Amino acid sequence: MMNIRAIVLAAGQSVRFKTKKTKLLFDVCGRPMILHPLMVLQELGLPVSLVLSNKTSAVKDIVSELGLPQLAYVDQSEQLGTGHAVQCSRATWDQDNVLILYGDMPLVTKELLLDMQQKHAEQDADVTFLSTYANNPHGYGRVIELEAGYKIVEEKDCNEQERAVELVNAGIYLIKRSFLEEYIDSLDANNASQEFYLTDLVGKAAAQDKKTQMIKVAYDDVRGVNTLKQLWEVEQIKRARIIHHWMREGVRFEFAQTTHVDCDVEIGADTVIGAGVQLLGKTIIGQECQIKQYSVVENSKLADGARVLAHSVVNNSRVGSNTVIGPFAHLNTNATIGRDSHIGNFVEVKNSTVGYHSKAKHLTYLGNARLGDHVNVGAGTITCNYDGISKHETVIKDNVFVGSNSTIIAPVHIEKDAYVAAGSTINRNVPEKSLAIARERQTNKPGYAEKLRQGKAPDTSGSSSDTENTYSFKGAVKTDTECKQNV
Repeated sequence: MMNIRAIVLAAGQSVRFKTKKTKLLFDVCGRPMILHPLMVLQELGLPVSLVLSNKTSAVKDIVSELGLPQLAYVDQSEQLGTGHAVQCSRATWDQDNVLILYGDMPLVTKELLLDMQQKHAEQDADVTFLSTYANNPHGYGRVIELEAGYKIVEEKDCNEQERAVELVNAGIYLIKRSFLEEYIDSLDANNASQEFYLTDLVGKAAAQDKKTQMIKVAYDDVRGVNTLKQLWEVEQIKRARIIHHWMREGVRFEFAQTTHVDCDVEIGADTVIGAGVQLLGKTIIGQECQIKQYSVVENSKLADGARVLAHSVVNNSRVGSNTVIGPFAHLNTNATIGRDSHIGNFVEVKNSTVGYHSKAKHLTYLGNARLGDHVNVGAGTITCNYDGISKHETVIKDNVFVGSNSTIIAPVHIEKDAYVAAGSTINRNVPEKSLAIARERQTNKPGYAEKLRQGKAPDTSGSSSDTENTYSFKGAVKTDTECKQNV
């Protein structure tokens, strides 16, 4: 292993993004852009110097979560070019070689940098840099081959012949520290941008007959991100790589080109992912699961055999083995559903647990609730957990049957083996093995429906006038006089 200090240049102003925040904080497959190259360097075990400016200081909050053990922050308070950025990091050069790359290169791989390191050592090169062929080289420095090496000409300084060159600078360098120390201060700003170009070191190496090595690599491994369009392009490539990885691990994607999978997602073998599915954050999917079309699973864990049916959302929740969620269900934060259970159509569960083999299949809201095993919750049932000030808990124990269209007002306990009659409003505890009925007695009035149709039935709302009787007719209230006029 060579002695290498990595320098990541991340002080740019992201002008072409035309957004308020730095481009380095935009996500690529669920991970801020700056973290992609940093995590590769972390895998390689390299100490890192991160060059920031006041425009990119917010990056520190994100990077600190990585816990890089050998990370040094470098301040480039005045942006005078890439060469100046490296000059600012001089105090951190504590290894024999310096690896320099940009923070907006989320497609760089560990394998690419290891290969570069190996070839740099084999050739005992003073300067090793990566190049690539670009179909549209706009914005890139052109690599010009010389008799004694190479030079890199930034696009603004290219003549017509140089601008036609398709071999471009990839922006990754491995340089001996001794060479940097000797030549970094010789850079000048005599160019169109009036900046100190790091690329000029390649030409200086050729001029001084230093050993320079160019390695040609695939464009998709070294794409930079300077616009939102390029961000979109890079994410398509990253997403495809992730999906291809899981295909090799035995995961089937029914319509892969419509599916989004983040970097930190894990998926078990024999799982089937439907069209339009999004697997986000630190989601873990077990073996033999099914995620049907247009469902979203974020920061959640699904045990083996779980099924998420079409158009469902599972967010920060846990789903047991062989449990069915959906279709059109919503596990909305901190929901834990036990094995062999079913949360069905238009059911929302939030801050709640549901036990083994329990069911809430239709049009239900379970908030701040604890359901035991073998519980059946009828259609249209809701737990009223919020009183306008605080949230309260509902406890429904094993083998409880809750009839349809019930309203359960927390805090309340429904004990084991109890029944709740359909249409009940429950605001007191229900003892074990009891039947709770909480609704007004039904009254039937023979012949009343026909009178309503004829507009002759008296209104029972208690809103009749002192001088005239009023009647309800197809939803409207009319007086005696109005009725006579209609005859």
